Amino acid sequence: MDETASVRLPVDTCRSPVATLPAWAREIDLSLPLHPQLLLTGNVRDLYPLDTGPVGLVDVIWQICQSRDFAALAVLNPVTQSIETYTHDDEFPDWLSRHTRVATAAALADLLVAVVGNTAAPVGLVVPYAARLAPADALLDAGERALLATVEALGHQATPAAPAGPNPSAMTPYNTIFWVCERQEDLHAAFPVGSPALRVIPVSRPTLDVRVQAARVLYQGLPDIEARAAALGEVTHGMTVREVVASGRLARDRGMSVDDYGAAARLLQIGVTDDPWAADKLRTKIREAESYLNSRVLGQQQAVRRAVDILVRSATRLNGVHLSSSPNRPRGVLFLAGPTGVGKTELAKAIASLVLGGDAAPLRFDMSEFRADEAHQRLIGAPPGYVGHDAGGELTNAVRANPVSVLLFDEIDKAHPRIFDLFLQILEDGRLTDARGATVYFTECFLIFTSNLGVTNPREAGSAVPARVTYDTPPAMVEQLLREAFDQFFHDHLGRPELRNRFGDSFVVLDYIRPHVAPRILDLALQRVAVGVRRQHDLRLEVARAARDALTDLALARLPEGGGRAIGTIVESVLVNPLARAIFFRAPSPGSTVTVRALVRDEHGQWQAEIA
Repeated sequence: MDETASVRLPVDTCRSPVATLPAWAREIDLSLPLHPQLLLTGNVRDLYPLDTGPVGLVDVIWQICQSRDFAALAVLNPVTQSIETYTHDDEFPDWLSRHTRVATAAALADLLVAVVGNTAAPVGLVVPYAARLAPADALLDAGERALLATVEALGHQATPAAPAGPNPSAMTPYNTIFWVCERQEDLHAAFPVGSPALRVIPVSRPTLDVRVQAARVLYQGLPDIEARAAALGEVTHGMTVREVVASGRLARDRGMSVDDYGAAARLLQIGVTDDPWAADKLRTKIREAESYLNSRVLGQQQAVRRAVDILVRSATRLNGVHLSSSPNRPRGVLFLAGPTGVGKTELAKAIASLVLGGDAAPLRFDMSEFRADEAHQRLIGAPPGYVGHDAGGELTNAVRANPVSVLLFDEIDKAHPRIFDLFLQILEDGRLTDARGATVYFTECFLIFTSNLGVTNPREAGSAVPARVTYDTPPAMVEQLLREAFDQFFHDHLGRPELRNRFGDSFVVLDYIRPHVAPRILDLALQRVAVGVRRQHDLRLEVARAARDALTDLALARLPEGGGRAIGTIVESVLVNPLARAIFFRAPSPGSTVTVRALVRDEHGQWQAEIA
């Protein structure tokens, strides 16, 4: 383009009263006579549904400028390196025609000087990609440094564009520079953000009312327009107006009915059109979930029943339905508390298998590895300029690749307090923005947190809250005491009661493995050993009654310390190790029987299975 482009907007059809504009737009109007430079940040690339229909940011700015009798609004086009001009007619200021090309920092500086020095009716200049002029991590050359110095100096030297006229109390606007960028932190440190001449105005994401207003456009001419628009506004929580409109276009492109616009919005957000939780196969499995989970996690019937309740809520999309906040919260949330070795991790694995099918496992994050101050970067990615920025975060990458996931955050109380800021956003809004600025949605995820807060553990010091529960605590008191420890952790230790409230009633306590449960866990472990021996070596394993009774006695002795995990350790060290030696060195014939006759002490006084 070798000459300035002029765009004429008919005033009578393109204006909306300033009072009807969004709050951030009214702040622009308020600021025009007070600040010669405005920095617009946030949701600046969206559409904005005004009375005249959805328009872009520049169109909103121009409507405001018209109400302040601006002669023109120039817009820097970084693609053509030229300026485009909004005017009341086909005329634009003569001096503006001398700035047809803005290809260098020096040319932009000259344009800024010309705009600010205008002495006729006020004009404005929009720089849509301000952060690209001098990125935050850039080493500036001489021209870029001079440009930023000019920006700061012009802010201090600017004067109102024209006299106030016959009304001395009228406030005359400046010739205004509108800087636009998504994130203020993307601007170079030398950009004069702190100057009193520059006002920062955040452009907010659309509220429910704004999304509903945009959705009405999609349902024009259809019955029940208000109800349909309200429904689409609800399912597009957190989305921009552009995305609301795009979901409607996507639905039409895929031949969806108007009632399926919610599915189109889900596809646009996370790439999932069908509701996996509504599938008949999953619903059938959830109906049988209690017996299945009890077969995987022994002795925890009450905890399993609570977990199934939350699974049922997830399948019916009733999680958080009583709240007025985001409808896009995760599908379900469980906070499993209790001593070590009682089945918290096993319950999480069983739920993942139930929901995802087969031998699927949860995406597990051991939060004891996230104690450091910078640990949150592993989850969402390193910030720009740091090693690994391009790799993204472990959590955001995993959910982006698997939008329907069961996420396990093991020993959550061990994580650094900054990590909990991320979980507050996930639990409230169902989304997270990674270090590269991309949004990841947790809408179809089931989140499981585990912790042994409040439980006596002689091997662990420096717990966040004092120990409240021991093996001798009556079962009826375990849940009450652990809930108190849970509340104290979030209220007193973290100082984040709002995060504790996000968990709602998802707090589920698993009791100690009591003596009557230990023999069942032992039998299950022995069955697994027998199955493994048969599959790997075609041998039949028999455990004599005396050996089983001795193993039971050892298991009961270790219950207070290690729970069910201790039983597995006993089976491995006392039975599996000598069994493996016998098979390896004796090489019994396939199809034969290997018998565990008894337990005997070895030369070191340790119990070992006697294999025949």
